[in-house]
Amino acid sequence: MKRIYVLSLLAGVAFAASVLLSPAFNSLLNRFGKDQFYVYVIDAGKRILPGAVVKEIYEYRLPAMDESGEQKTLTFTADKQLSLDTYLRLYVSSANKVTAWEEVQQQELPNRIKNGNLP
Repeated sequence: MKRIYVLSLLAGVAFAASVLLSPAFNSLLNRFGKDQFYVYVIDAGKRILPGAVVKEIYEYRLPAMDESGEQKTLTFTADKQLSLDTYLRLYVSSANKVTAWEEVQQQELPNRIKNGNLP
């Protein structure tokens, strides 16, 4: 009888660990509860090469706007060069740090931004 409980417990721990360590869960945490700002990519970004990492990283500093019209200039990085004339949704922490970003279509933008008010 005790073996069943131990096996069930181990299976539960293994499942919880696989969920917590998955990239999808990490991505969800980077978006959950964050403020959303929108940017229009008009800059090719600055290529930076971090330390011993072979992969290129691009840094962007762009004007952004949230749904209510608040404007900020935000700095964030991407692991690829972003296409010009692209809209992005940035997820921003309370410390003004961009924790995640994703490309969005123009029709997905909030109305205030869709009407050409994006800086």
